[in-house]
Amino acid sequence: MMLYRKFSAVPAVPADLKSVVVSLTSERKHVPHWYLYDTRGSEIYEEIVRASSTYQLWNHEYTLLQTHIKDIVGNMPSSTMLVELGSGASSKTRPVIEALLQKQGELMYVPVDIATDYIREISRELEREYSGLTVEPFGGLYMDGLRHLVGRPEPKLLLFLGSSFGNVPIDEQLPMMKEIRARLKAQDCFVLGLDMNTDREAVIRAYRTGFTRCPWLDNFIDRLNKDFEADMNRMAFEDTVDFVENPADGDTPSYVQQYLRSSTNQRVHLRKLGVSIEFLAGERLYLSEGQNYSCKYSEHQVRRLAEKSNFAVEGFWVNEEAKYCVVCLVPNEK
Repeated sequence: MMLYRKFSAVPAVPADLKSVVVSLTSERKHVPHWYLYDTRGSEIYEEIVRASSTYQLWNHEYTLLQTHIKDIVGNMPSSTMLVELGSGASSKTRPVIEALLQKQGELMYVPVDIATDYIREISRELEREYSGLTVEPFGGLYMDGLRHLVGRPEPKLLLFLGSSFGNVPIDEQLPMMKEIRARLKAQDCFVLGLDMNTDREAVIRAYRTGFTRCPWLDNFIDRLNKDFEADMNRMAFEDTVDFVENPADGDTPSYVQQYLRSSTNQRVHLRKLGVSIEFLAGERLYLSEGQNYSCKYSEHQVRRLAEKSNFAVEGFWVNEEAKYCVVCLVPNEK
């Protein structure tokens, strides 16, 4: 067996796993962030954010959506289509679904998520739960889902919740926002949920409290072993969190770095490919493509991002502790 550094030398793998192989064998070892969200990974993440006493993002966002739902849907035209990027369990989407159904009687909902089987199951549950709701799940990456809908004439309410946007690499955030803006029309609206908690101790405590080892990350190792017939040992890697703080009046948000750190010199074999990957003691395996895992924004940074991507801020709502915000953006016609 040998270590492959160039993908061209790697035996054929399914198309959706090619980027995983490239990432694992790159100089900066990492995995694409979406790879952590198979069906079980999505379920575990939902369980963590719903039950955690320290990671209150789910509660902050859900409360803000409930409180300001009339402001969010009030100006939307009739026959609005609801689209959600990174929908997961759609657990926070229900207040929006209910408000739109009450307003227009029928609703088309398009959840976009990489965990295809998972959102298909959730979609069936939602259709059973809500009369008048039709769900068309799209299994794939965020922007692929939005591009898929480019020809649809209906007014769109686009949701990007759970601070998932903060996991997009920092240098890709503005280009992504600009593309979203380019694919929306004057009648459309974009609702974005972002984390504002820059308290270093609180952030790190939220990632570390409640479990000795994070079951979500252990699930990622199990998936890697299954997909590639690998022998990655959970106990040979420590899950680690760092926090990088940037000035609140600058344009670059603060962010978390999350990675697995090898506790010893070791070799992981991907038997399905005939590939071995060397890890030195202390070497990191990052859990995101870019430097950031979860960005933490100031209000200045949120407004600057909207301005630079040609959106106008129609609503900006912050919870009482000022740790989370929901922002309503509309295309700027200037």
